[in-house]
Amino acid sequence: MLGTQTAEGRSWGRTPMNRVAAACLLSLLFAFAAPLRAQTVNTVRPMVAPKVANTVEIDYRAQWEQERAKNQQLREENAGLRAQLEAWTRKGGSLVHAYCETPTVSANSAGARNDCAASGYTCEPVSGLCRTSAVNSDQCAGGRVWCVYGNRCVRSAEECRP
Repeated sequence: MLGTQTAEGRSWGRTPMNRVAAACLLSLLFAFAAPLRAQTVNTVRPMVAPKVANTVEIDYRAQWEQERAKNQQLREENAGLRAQLEAWTRKGGSLVHAYCETPTVSANSAGARNDCAASGYTCEPVSGLCRTSAVNSDQCAGGRVWCVYGNRCVRSAEECRP
């Protein structure tokens, strides 16, 4: 065999010892090569903003002017509605509502008050007005009693006559 002997006469060929050494070297080479191949570095690509085909440009000044004009119109409308409400709810207006402020005081949304106890009656909760007649003593003001004759409230039983 050519080239299998050294100058001293040793043989480097296919001896069992050389085969084992070659197999160990190859197995070590494959053992270290696999993890090295697994350590690949991912490259980072820069992000690119997508191009929008139909972009809309907003005229902010014109939009601001439109909103300002709309706000002015709404202010004027509110002022008109407040004036209308004021006309309806003042004395003599069509939306004045009566209510019982206390069991013996009738009041209305225009600010007027009436003391029902002065006439001997209580305030009627449904209408909000002072009663003008009674069907029992509960509808009479304090210090008054119910008189069956005329369904009225009187100061004492002696005043109750037919």
